[in-house]
Amino acid sequence: MKSRDVRAQAYSMPLTSPACPRGPHRFVDREYLIITYRTDPDRLRGAVPQPLEFHDPLVQFEFIRMPDSAGLG
Repeated sequence: MKSRDVRAQAYSMPLTSPACPRGPHRFVDREYLIITYRTDPDRLRGAVPQPLEFHDPLVQFEFIRMPDSAGLG
C-alpha cells in the first residue's frame, strides 16, 4: 500500500477496521453541558497514568445530548 492510498482511505483508524463510518455526519439539536474545575495537583497526578503529564490541574466533564445524530451509532 502506498502513502497516497493511505491518505485516500484513512478517514478513521485503525485503517483496516474503521471506528466509524465514512461521513458526512449530521448532528441536529445538540445540547452541551461542560463543567471545568481546578483540582488538587497532587490528587490529579495520582490519577493520571504514566507517562502522561498535565500542565494545568483542570478536570472536565462533558455531557452531550445528541438525539438526532446520524452515522455514529
